[in-house]
Amino acid sequence: MEEVSLYRKYRPHNFDNLVGQDHVKITLMNALKSGHVAHAYLFTGPRGTGKTSTARLMAKALNCQNLNDDFDPCNECEFCKEISDGRLIDLIEIDAASNRGIDEVRDLKEKINFAPTRSKVKVYIIDEVHMMTKEAFNALLKTLEEPPSHAYFILATTEVHKIPETIISRCQRFDFKRITTKALMTRLSYIAQLEGIQAEDEALEAISKYVDGGLRDAIGLLEQLTVENMLSFEKVQDVLGISGLSMLENMYDVLMKNQTREALAIINELHVQGSDFRQFSHEFVDLLRNKMLEAISAEKPAEVARLIRMIETFQKAQQRLEADIPQLSLEIAVIELTNNLLEMEAGKEEVAQEKVEEKTIERKHQTIAASKDEPKVEKMNLSLENIQKNWPRVVERIKNPALKNSLKNAKPLELDGVNLVLQFSTIFHKDKVMEPAHRVELENVIKELFDQAVKIMSVVKALEIKAVIEDEPQDDNDKNVVDEALEIFGGQVVE
Repeated sequence: MEEVSLYRKYRPHNFDNLVGQDHVKITLMNALKSGHVAHAYLFTGPRGTGKTSTARLMAKALNCQNLNDDFDPCNECEFCKEISDGRLIDLIEIDAASNRGIDEVRDLKEKINFAPTRSKVKVYIIDEVHMMTKEAFNALLKTLEEPPSHAYFILATTEVHKIPETIISRCQRFDFKRITTKALMTRLSYIAQLEGIQAEDEALEAISKYVDGGLRDAIGLLEQLTVENMLSFEKVQDVLGISGLSMLENMYDVLMKNQTREALAIINELHVQGSDFRQFSHEFVDLLRNKMLEAISAEKPAEVARLIRMIETFQKAQQRLEADIPQLSLEIAVIELTNNLLEMEAGKEEVAQEKVEEKTIERKHQTIAASKDEPKVEKMNLSLENIQKNWPRVVERIKNPALKNSLKNAKPLELDGVNLVLQFSTIFHKDKVMEPAHRVELENVIKELFDQAVKIMSVVKALEIKAVIEDEPQDDNDKNVVDEALEIFGGQVVE
């Protein structure tokens, strides 16, 4: 007797067993009860979330001879059994990924008007429908416009944006959600009990998080990683290359404390263990996201800004992961973060020190200003109007010549909490200002003038195309382009 995989064995055979898609289940069962079943459905969502299984459940419900009071299929009649076994001739399943659906749709057009061979209705399930060719879509569209009363279509896809709007508009659409970690763990625990598998909770949780909401993949890993009816977290960790929660929390703690060496030591430990750095980055960004949401709920804007920077840095590191030296990108991310956070903390401590020793610090600033023949720094309220009005003062206090020149091209556009948005007319000047060292220098100057920390954001002004009039006098701004380039890069014009 052929051994059946756990996923096929525990595929939902009725709507009660459909995990994590209650909004789909309730709507479809109501349609069955009212007799208002659409002739074309579109199921879209991530892989492994139950789209094809739900399509087969609908095929059962439409043909079942003994529906129960909830209009759930009985799984006992000949039609239910044949659908479960994949033998019902009036259930036609098409895999559009195999040959783009051309031959199947052509055959469908020829035979669709024929009455069902044995069952009540014909059901066409087209999987990965987004893979169909333009010609196949056109042929399908004509069929969907006027389907015979005995024919029902269920289209399934993971990439709904690739399906023509003309097809979508003729279907009743259902969006399948990623299944929550809690729901996945509950289902895996249930299967493990029925199969006599001694599974550690930590192992089930690790699998549930790893699959990113896909039940099919979760059950597949449960079966693959079970050895002699035992599923241990150590086995899951070794095979999947995932990190324990303690490792992720440790990385978070040392980064928040600006402990560069300790953070690098964690990365080295991951390398020695043979961990998957891409997976670690994914898990760590997910942890940071949860911390960010907690900080937002607690109304801690400074912490939110810090976490956003950490998320952005690790996301960039993910994109730069190298095969030759896999840990290098994460090491650079750690060093950048601890330096940035160190500067932020220094600024925070300076504010606290100012509150305690305000008079002493004022005298210190006066002494320094006097030695440089500079006027006393007067603190101003942080507002967009004040920043715009005093922008020349901000630019004047910048020490780096290239940064100062690029800031002359900038215009304070928006102030949203701690986020100051600067608008630039060119990408060159935007990128120059947003370099880490330059951005920090600008943020420090603004904090010194306005007594409040900000985070610099940037946008590029939409390009305005002007007509060129022959012999029109050249604008002074056009004349200054060469001078500006010479100031940035150094040099002189050679005639």
